[in-house]
Amino acid sequence: MPETLSPETVYVLPTHSPVSDDGDETPRYADHVRYLPKEARNAGASVEFATPAESRKYVQHFSIDPDTWTLALAVITIASDWLIFTIEQFIALRSRNQGWGEEEGKELPLKIRIAETSTSRNIEAEGKGTDVLEALRILQRGESPENADGQSD
Repeated sequence: MPETLSPETVYVLPTHSPVSDDGDETPRYADHVRYLPKEARNAGASVEFATPAESRKYVQHFSIDPDTWTLALAVITIASDWLIFTIEQFIALRSRNQGWGEEEGKELPLKIRIAETSTSRNIEAEGKGTDVLEALRILQRGESPENADGQSD
């Protein structure tokens, strides 16, 4: 992580362990996040890689199967205005790169890991993209999962 964190910035974290056979202990980013910060910034969001460019390493995946897409992010607080927007940008970018429509991409498996630095809380959500996004909206509103349908007790 950078030494100083901006409250409005979403940081993309590596999701892969170091490659043990080359002796390099640098955690790796999945190649499919390579352009996420640039795409998100072009759309107005404050998104950065957590590691500096000179130390960033990537792992390439060659399958176009709709396997589970994994994204790891860090934010000061889950209430960040850019968190869900960044995930939506990730889904749109992956969908375009794979030749799927954005709506089709939202229905594919997605796994999100979020480090909330203000509380040291780690959040993980997995399921269809639409379900993951809805779960994060509920968390941002401060609702419990039992009241996710908008009903009050």
